[in-house]
Amino acid sequence: MNPHSTTLMFPMCQFQLKSSYVAHGIFKNPQISKIPHKPHYLQICCHSSECITDSAIENPFAVSYLTNTFGFTSEYALRASKYLRFKNREQPESVIDLLKRYGFSQADISKLVKRHPKVLGYSVRIISSKIEFLTSKGASSRDVIAVLINNPQVLGRSLKKNIIPLYNFIKDVVDSDEKVIAVLRRGRRDLFNHAAHSDMRVSMDLLRDNGVPESNIAYVLLWWRDLLRISSILKQAVEELKEMGFNPSKKTFVTAMVVKCGLSEATWRNKIDVYKSWGWTEKEIFVMFKKYPHCMSYSEKRISAVMDFFVNKLGWGLSVIAKYPSLFGRNLEKRIIPRDSVIQFLLSKGLIEKKSYTPGVFGLTDAVFLDKYVNCYECADELLKLYWKEGDESQLEGGSECHNGC
Repeated sequence: MNPHSTTLMFPMCQFQLKSSYVAHGIFKNPQISKIPHKPHYLQICCHSSECITDSAIENPFAVSYLTNTFGFTSEYALRASKYLRFKNREQPESVIDLLKRYGFSQADISKLVKRHPKVLGYSVRIISSKIEFLTSKGASSRDVIAVLINNPQVLGRSLKKNIIPLYNFIKDVVDSDEKVIAVLRRGRRDLFNHAAHSDMRVSMDLLRDNGVPESNIAYVLLWWRDLLRISSILKQAVEELKEMGFNPSKKTFVTAMVVKCGLSEATWRNKIDVYKSWGWTEKEIFVMFKKYPHCMSYSEKRISAVMDFFVNKLGWGLSVIAKYPSLFGRNLEKRIIPRDSVIQFLLSKGLIEKKSYTPGVFGLTDAVFLDKYVNCYECADELLKLYWKEGDESQLEGGSECHNGC
């Protein structure tokens, strides 16, 4: 490398977990949410020897090809072209033709190239060998496309030294090729990182040593692999959960672990304080958490809104809510309020007794709720209108009929 050149540096990004937990604000733990990775366009620079310097020669043909073929902006094409050396259409077209033969659409190819431009410079033999390995394990065309788009760096990895060992590592845990493919489909851009493998091994050994069954470890690997990258946080969470009385052999232990690891200590304390502000003791909160770990996954705003409705509007006591902590997982606007409107109407008409109005009403499926509280009354149309006014009409399709007077 030219001693007078400087390496181009780009800001590190943060990954985001693609799950419903993000919506609920679970992953507030800065040590999880800030695990760094390189932006898509830097994934092509996997090895230090390949890092681009400001002395690199730009490739005008590659810039033109990327903008004309894939519609990339000139800025992005220029940046990506620094990693490409082809001077005519023969090389990139051979790659595109190969990918199309394996079922890639033009949109799929465009996405792959945008995430990993260097793919256009790989030999078709190298690309084909990786795809053939996946298909030999039962991967469908859509599986292959998802794996390569989510893990484009696999195309630059050694089949024997990296990909096969990783595949076997995962299969030792999840037990089937189908589940390995599922893990790879959901894979993050650091999935083929050796350091990541080491971290995951340490974390999985920690879980095994604490009595977590292999099936539950496989579940974590499949859905929450990023948690396995932070063994120190995981260890602390495991110790705290065991002190709370969680049984590591149960599935709720894993659920609680996901929730606990995803929250910084400050966020965890904030949620505890919100519950305490409504009159619960810390011991009672932990009992509720043990019964329904997700109760700590929701935002402070949502917790307060649900509590306000049940305590101030319905007049329910804390002990009633504590028996049904899953109430915090029900949508206030789309389920709780609409169903309450129906129940309140029936109570006002004397069609049901007040003692029949329990939190269990909010846990019923839509079909069961319709059968029990709407369609079996002569005033079903009025009840449906009331429900639609408060909720979502699409939730009320179906159900049987009976005829009780209103």
